[in-house]
Amino acid sequence: AENCARRLLDHGIRHVVITLGSNGSFLASSSGVHHIRPFPVATIDTAGAGDAFIGSFSVFLSEGFSEVDAANRANFYAALSTTGIGTQKSFWTRARFESEWAARLANCF
Repeated sequence: AENCARRLLDHGIRHVVITLGSNGSFLASSSGVHHIRPFPVATIDTAGAGDAFIGSFSVFLSEGFSEVDAANRANFYAALSTTGIGTQKSFWTRARFESEWAARLANCF
């Protein structure tokens, strides 16, 4: 992923986001490269996880989060979307997401 991203940057692409499924995601730009680690969940169905990632990533960016913070949150949102069956019906509400995000962060410290 890093080699691919660097080649894209070398050819004029300014920002690269590569989703890696259960391996998280990868960000690259002129400010650096970042492997965003995945969040472990009890996966049931991965359908729609990519859509969940890019949709939530876009929302988080539009709300002013940095690319790295937005990607971390989007990784988690996409992971949570795999805990249900289907696509849109498995997407979490914002309130449910924020509650689980806060709980996960509290467990890190």
